[in-house]
Amino acid sequence: MSSRRSGRKGRRDADHATHQRVVEALAAASRAQDRDGVRGLLDGTATLWVDATGSDEATPGVVEGADETARALCRVLRPGEGTDVVVRSVNGVAGLVVRHHGRVTGVVSVAVRSGRVATAWAVLSPAKLRAWNRGDQGPGVAATGGDTAV
Repeated sequence: MSSRRSGRKGRRDADHATHQRVVEALAAASRAQDRDGVRGLLDGTATLWVDATGSDEATPGVVEGADETARALCRVLRPGEGTDVVVRSVNGVAGLVVRHHGRVTGVVSVAVRSGRVATAWAVLSPAKLRAWNRGDQGPGVAATGGDTAV
């Protein structure tokens, strides 16, 4: 393998490791209800895209800026009775899955740049979460650690 190719692979591995670390920190901060901790993981110009079509729990739209994005992510990822946030593979990379009593109610994927979340996408649309809640795979693909696209 050429040094150029091995350099790219090493960079991808480092990027993957950074992405994983940021997503795990985001999960931990959300579980602790630490909005400042969530804010600290975001780029100053972070954007959150919310796909909540058909959901009674949220409004679809776009949120911009680190403060507003942190506030919105904390609402999407809020822990509570019967609700947990777990790190799972989403579209081939680490993302967050929100489960309420074992049923997936949200999936969050993120783009990490320079060690911070630059963009996040929250899918809360029940129709788009069906694959995560297939009965033949237990309480959602996410519960078994599988990879599902949203």
